[in-house]
Amino acid sequence: MIVRKVQDQEIRMIHEKSLEILEKVGVNFENREILDFFQKAGIRTRGSRVFFTRDQVENAIKTLKSSFVLETPFARLKIGEGGRAVATASGAMAILKDGKIQTPVMEDYIDLKKMDEVSSLVNLGCVPGIYAADLMEGETELLKTALSLRYSKMPFIASCETGYSAAISIEFIKDFYQDTGEYYTLGVENISSPLRYSREDVAAILAYIKRNQPVCITCCSAPGMSSPITVAGTIVQNNAEILAGMVMTQMVNPGVPVVYGNVTYSSDLRKAIPVSWGPEVGVFIQYAKAMADFYQVPCRVGGSLSGAKQLDWQDGAETAISLMTTLDCQTDLMFQALGQMDCLTVFSFEKYLLDEELLEARLSVAEKNYITEENIHMDMIQRVGPGGSYMLEEETLELYRTELFHPRLFNCERYHDWKKQGMTSVISKAYESVKERLEAYEQPVYDARRTRMLEEVLTGLNLDKLPGVS
Repeated sequence: MIVRKVQDQEIRMIHEKSLEILEKVGVNFENREILDFFQKAGIRTRGSRVFFTRDQVENAIKTLKSSFVLETPFARLKIGEGGRAVATASGAMAILKDGKIQTPVMEDYIDLKKMDEVSSLVNLGCVPGIYAADLMEGETELLKTALSLRYSKMPFIASCETGYSAAISIEFIKDFYQDTGEYYTLGVENISSPLRYSREDVAAILAYIKRNQPVCITCCSAPGMSSPITVAGTIVQNNAEILAGMVMTQMVNPGVPVVYGNVTYSSDLRKAIPVSWGPEVGVFIQYAKAMADFYQVPCRVGGSLSGAKQLDWQDGAETAISLMTTLDCQTDLMFQALGQMDCLTVFSFEKYLLDEELLEARLSVAEKNYITEENIHMDMIQRVGPGGSYMLEEETLELYRTELFHPRLFNCERYHDWKKQGMTSVISKAYESVKERLEAYEQPVYDARRTRMLEEVLTGLNLDKLPGVS
């Protein structure tokens, strides 16, 4: 759902105002290592405040890449210039399960990996995924990294919690894969708006770019709270924040890939809370993609954005609008694409499949070349003629499965047929489908070295004793 067409003069104004912020207002970098680096490079600083000139910003932009490829021994994924990555959940601290909001456990995390592996759409996993309360504190990120590798062969977003956790996650992945392309994993780091990179924000980014791995720098502001109340002011501040991060990456490691990320919320100042969905969110998505295109870098926007607390009309409507806007913008990385609700804090396996069906429906018509001489079938139209029926025509019987989208979960029956069949809701269908999906999963098989690496890290988790987990 395209909200409005972004104008060239708007893009230019956003860029110019962002440069003004970077030169006159500055951005806080609360990390001693990067402050020392900036000072040695001749960048103007005042305490933790860093100021960038137009030339410094525009020189950094010149070294950015428009696309990159994640390449492992088991998969190859291009991001940017037509290559699209789809990743599911990230950062959910709770799970909607059996109709109740619960604290996720390790089994839930593993089930998410299995769902991703079996999905026809997901091609990028995610270590942050969902919270797992029963993993050992202090080793959580390494354990989740090892679990991700054990249960899925797709490339994935590594840890971004801290500089330390990011470093050990990246190094373990590198050692596990051993034979990789130049880029083999990806980091996603959020900015601590307004105009601030915390100590760990910077440390996590540095962990990636020092190892020459791509990073997605994401603004997560909320109007009137961590950004100006106006949509325009928020867009400009967001852009300035991301530009500051881009300059940092290119000064430390020129040419390292950067993804322009946006998860800007709306807000309800009546309750002083950020809100992950609203009509303005669609506007933020479109302008973020426009600015990413302007800088010629890949873009991460959107996802299954909904503030709903249950699987209801609100959840479906908000999710559909955000997903359609994301697809219409031709985003390069769709993160948090499936299963998330309550402003990204809650995950649902049933919603995962319902969101997946929405995406499948939209993608099924995205790149089809409908109007061709062959596809019109003039001979069939002449043969059937006025008042006839196409139901039993050879072309109909041959093509009806592939020409039109047929949902698995959404109810399309006539009411009386649906009633005869037990009046099953889409939520109930999704619940049963989750079980079928998990039963269809097959665990990856690795060589002895990789198997041993995983066993050494995962020893003590008693995975063989978990119901349905092997």
